Formats: sequence, structure tokens, C-alpha cells
Amino acid sequence: MECYCRLGFNLKKQLVKSANKKIKIKKAKVVYAEKKPFLADKEIIFRSNNRAMVFNISHRLQVFVLIFMATVFSWSGYNYYFYHIRDKQLDETRDAYMDLMSDVSALQNNLKEVMSSLDEAGDGLHELQNYRKTALAVEDKLKLMADSENWIDQGKMEEKITTKEALLQKNLIEQENNSLRLKMISLSDKLENLQKTVKGLEFAEVAILEKIEKMSGKEIEEIKKTLDTINQALKGQKQYFNPLANIKDGQGGEFIPLDGVDISKDLQDKMSAVFQQIEKLDKYKTAMSGIPLGKPVYQYRLSSTFGTRSDPFNQKAARHKGIDMSAALGSRISAPAGGRVIEAGYHNGYGNLVTIRHTNGFTTKYAHLNKIYVKKGQVVKYNQAIGEVGRTGRATGSHLHYEVLYNGVNVNPLTFVNIQNKNKS
Repeated sequence: MECYCRLGFNLKKQLVKSANKKIKIKKAKVVYAEKKPFLADKEIIFRSNNRAMVFNISHRLQVFVLIFMATVFSWSGYNYYFYHIRDKQLDETRDAYMDLMSDVSALQNNLKEVMSSLDEAGDGLHELQNYRKTALAVEDKLKLMADSENWIDQGKMEEKITTKEALLQKNLIEQENNSLRLKMISLSDKLENLQKTVKGLEFAEVAILEKIEKMSGKEIEEIKKTLDTINQALKGQKQYFNPLANIKDGQGGEFIPLDGVDISKDLQDKMSAVFQQIEKLDKYKTAMSGIPLGKPVYQYRLSSTFGTRSDPFNQKAARHKGIDMSAALGSRISAPAGGRVIEAGYHNGYGNLVTIRHTNGFTTKYAHLNKIYVKKGQVVKYNQAIGEVGRTGRATGSHLHYEVLYNGVNVNPLTFVNIQNKNKS
């Protein structure tokens, strides 16, 4: 056992020593073969039935075969180009000529139509004629070019001309459609702006109507105050004046609807309210036009009042039906309201007398006149001159004896004289 261990140990030691030694490797010598030419001589061997046949292909034969194949390939390429590509180019050239000639012909046809509608176009027609001559010259040259070649297809040419004319008409229609479309867009914008303007006008109209309603309402209130004053004077005579009592509402006529009128509800309501207010004011003004308001003499001095007084001639108590308005002789007397003259002449006690019947039951008398300007039955207007202040009849001096009657009953004229008339024109 010990012997084997020593033998193994010595063997291991020798292996380590031999591994540490440098191993020398002998390099192999490289031998380069001679480079052969591209078309070197070649051999082709055929074997059949245990027999072999060798064919030698020399360098010269290989060069000849290569040149032959290059020649054949070049000839084939040339033929392909000549018979295929050149034919294609010729077709394209022919189509280009046909398109050009069809364009010219189509333009000529359209030009004829335009010129037929321009008989009185003046200088513009002269320019179009010059253009037509130039176009005809170009067309003739193209036809000469086309006639020199036999590959122009006349039938196909006419077909293209028709197509070109249709395309031109289509282009004209498209241009018209585009123009109409632009006009519609412009009109749409204008309509939108107009609608905004109308809306703004509606707001302005509502504001104006509100102001009119306010003003008319204020005027109606002033008329009502005047009527209250008049009725206070009539109250002592157990009378009451209703200005709208004798005015009847009358309406009628053919019904004509407002087609195409679109008004907002707010504006309709405001218009309705204002119209009702104006109609009411008009009725009041119509009624007030028949009331003798204001002074018949411009400058005067009140010398005798209405009611009981001492008679100027006998100093006895007497009933005075009117008021005496002292004024200069010949002063102008004007009617405080429109009406019809029912009396114009001399009257015992009154002297020269004018009596005017107004509407709504009112009557006025003008006594002691120096001159009378009106006649019986004559219609007088508001503020029209009817005579002059005088002293005719039973009078102590120049003055106007003025009476106001309502339904035949005398009332105090001073109430009517002191009311400033704002409701007559």
C-alpha cells in the first residue's frame, strides 16, 4: 500500500514539471496558388455508360460568346424601347394635340355663343373679334400640324370637343353656384345683422312707447283736473259734465290681416296699451274742444261778477247771468271754442249780441258788441274773431258781457275763463 502511494506521488510530480516546460509548435508553411485569368481555359467532362468525353473551351471562344450575348441583349433592349416606349410617347403626344385642339374648338364654340349675345358691346366686341381671329389662326395651325400626321382620329377628336364643351359649361355652372353660394352667405350675414338691428329697434320702440304712454297719461290727468274744476262750478247748479258721455265708440271696416309681420309679444302688448291710451286721450281732447275754456278778451278788468249784484242803473239787487269784462272800445273778441252761431244781431238789453252753440251742451253769449263779424248759422273755429268790444244796449261803458250756459242753465263764466286752455289747437 505504501509503495503504490509513492509511485502515484512521483508520477504526479513529473506531470507538473513537464507542464511547466515550454511547448514548442512548429509553424506550417503556407503555399499560395497562382491566380487564374477571368476567362481561363475550361474543360467540360460528360460521363455516360462508363465512358467519359472531355470538351475544351478556350479563352477566345468564351470572349466571342460573351460579346455575342451582349449584342443580342442590346438589340432586344433597343427594340423594346422603339416599339413600346416610343409608341407610348407618340400616344401621349397625339393625345396632347387632340386635347389642345378640342380645347380650342370648345372655346371657339363658346366664343360664338358669347359673341351672338354681344351685338352692341362696342369696344368689348371689337376686342373679342380680335381674340377670335387669333384663336382661329392658332386652330388652323394646329389643324395643319394634325393633317400632316395620319394618326389623328377625327371621331375621337369630335368626342373630346363635346366633352370639353360640357366641362366648360360645368365650370361655368360651378362658378355661378359658387357665386350664388357666396351671395347667400353674404345675405345670411346681412339678415343676421338685420335681425339684430330689428331687435334693437324693438327695444327702442318699446322705450319710446313707454314715454308716449307716460306723456299721454300725464295729459289725461291734466284734463281730468280741468274737468274736476268745471264740475265744481256745475255742482252749484246741480249739473255734472261727463266728457265721454256723448262720444260713442264706432269701429268697422274690412279685415286685412298683417301678413309677414312678426312682432314680439312685449312690443305688441306695449303698442296695444299705448294705442288704447292715445284713443282715450283723443276722446278727451275731442270733448274738451267743445268746452269754452279761456278768456274771450285778451286784456280786461273784471267789473262785475256772476250771481247777485246791485244793478248799475237803479242800484237794486238783481241777478247777473254772466260777468262784465271791461276793455278798450274795439278790442277783439274771439271764440273760446268752436261751434255754430245761432244768434247774431241786436237784442234789447244786450245790444249787439252773438250766441254760439258748442258741442257737449255748452253755449256762450257775447253782449254789448261794437261790431259783429259773424252771421247766424256760421260755423266758427277756436280763437276765431267774432266781434269787437262796445257799449251798445243797456251798458254804462265799453265792456263785454259774457255768459256760459250748460244744458240751458247759466253757470259762472269765471271758472272757464281762469282755466288756461292747453287742449285745443
